[in-house]
Amino acid sequence: MEAFAALFEQIDQTTSTNEKVRMMVEFFRRHDADTSAWALYFLSGRRPKQLIGSAKLRRWAQEFLGYPDWMMEECYAAVGDTAEMVALLVAGEGHVKHPAPAQQLSLGGWMTQRIWPLADVDDESRRDRILGWWHELDRKGIFILNKLLTGALRVGVSETLVYRALAEVMGLPQAVVASRLVGAWHPNAEFFAGLGNPLDAVLESRDSPAVLLPLPFCLAAPLEGDPGALGDVGSWQCEWKWDGIRCQVVKGGARLEIWSRGEDCVTASFPDLARALLTIPGDWILDGEIVAGEWRRPRSFHALQRRLNRKKPSAALVAGNAVSFLAYDLLQLNGEPLGHRPLEERRISLEWLLASSITDQVGLSPLLSPSTWQELTVWRAGARTHGAEGIMIKNRQSRYEAGRKRGIWFKWKIDPLTIDAVITAAQPGTGRRASLYTDYTFSIWSDGRLVPVAKAYSGLTDAEIRELDGWIRKHTVERFGPVRAVEPLRVFEIGFEGIAASERHKSGYALRFPRILRERKDKRPQDADRLEGLALLLGSLARRPGDPVPAPYAPPTSGDSEQMSFDLGDQEEVP
Repeated sequence: MEAFAALFEQIDQTTSTNEKVRMMVEFFRRHDADTSAWALYFLSGRRPKQLIGSAKLRRWAQEFLGYPDWMMEECYAAVGDTAEMVALLVAGEGHVKHPAPAQQLSLGGWMTQRIWPLADVDDESRRDRILGWWHELDRKGIFILNKLLTGALRVGVSETLVYRALAEVMGLPQAVVASRLVGAWHPNAEFFAGLGNPLDAVLESRDSPAVLLPLPFCLAAPLEGDPGALGDVGSWQCEWKWDGIRCQVVKGGARLEIWSRGEDCVTASFPDLARALLTIPGDWILDGEIVAGEWRRPRSFHALQRRLNRKKPSAALVAGNAVSFLAYDLLQLNGEPLGHRPLEERRISLEWLLASSITDQVGLSPLLSPSTWQELTVWRAGARTHGAEGIMIKNRQSRYEAGRKRGIWFKWKIDPLTIDAVITAAQPGTGRRASLYTDYTFSIWSDGRLVPVAKAYSGLTDAEIRELDGWIRKHTVERFGPVRAVEPLRVFEIGFEGIAASERHKSGYALRFPRILRERKDKRPQDADRLEGLALLLGSLARRPGDPVPAPYAPPTSGDSEQMSFDLGDQEEVP
């Protein structure tokens, strides 16, 4: 526990990706397979379900320390995170005792022998056990324990960095390691040891007919600057960047699974889509996007949200909120891996596979065929009218490679929509930002009063955050727990990707991905935007009837069927 806590703190204190990889490599090499397996489990973004709520943990800590309510409130307002606050207070009061027998427990031992069994005991027993464990750990260990108990542990590394570290430790290609971590797996010594198997040793789970696993996703990097710097536009495959959920669909025989980019199996959430996709012949792996509505006229992401996180959607929900699938890559066909082949070849294969399977619910992402980058720039500006959020630009010769490999795929998103809004409240951030007010509430005018319209926490530099933090403390007019209401004096330009009507928000509108673009020092609070403007904006973004989709899909003719054969004689070894 304490070794992993130290790794967590080291990772949290650096922004260098190379340093983070080095730290993980040293950890995996220093510790046994069981400890490494559990560390990998948490580093890769997995975490146990919540066993104790933050409010309950805070109350137990208050009783343990004997602090009055006002002191706990002040401490939380200063720290902004229950797990960290409790760790600081307990360790600061000198309650930690050393040496402790718990230090001999492995990370897996903590999970299997202590934390998970809490699910089977009452609150009084949970409280007594947790208070005892606080005695046995130092500040860093108490913090990690609290995060595990509340199900809120998040480590500041991407999965790609974890793959890099393991690849170095195992002496394997990064793509091989990534493929062996897809899907559900249990952290134990045997699993971790199996990750290092030679290339010709395939894990049993991937051969099992009971499991249909996706491949590690190939990701696009943001396009920065002039696309003309990429060279000849004809060397790039261009298509819409759809406003939906990225997924891979894996079909084997009469079975099919749909996997999100977060490696969650979401087949049960989309039974209608699974039935439609099962009609496509053969065994295959498709990469594509789930969008709301019919694929030729996708609806907003807000409409898609009604179908998300529903394990067993009702027939009425499915019927009233149709979804469809847009395919844009073919990764495997009838057991033959295609990811090592150029994108333009995979596209031909994809078109052939779907030639007789296009329906209102299953489509092929249409290609754009610009003659110049200037023409593509014009199409990008009108992306919203096609239910898209920009343009994808992919090298026609690119392989399908795990992670975000620079130079092969780019996403060229449209410029954000913007409003000018007044900052009206703030609360502390988390981690290194826990002592600063970094999460802001912005409001616009409606009938002479300011109505909250968005929360944003990104877009400011460290210097701007520190300046704004000092200003917030001096201009607080009221407190609500960790939240401070401030004088409505400063105006900021807020960018966002989309807007939808929403009954869940006070303003009546939901903004997608809001972030701070800049402070509008040239504007007074009364110059901020008004709610009526959002209604007009939403109306202007509504699709115009009959809008065409560029480069409509035309399936190949039957006379070209010989293009479907593959010469695999020079195929590279793919795990």
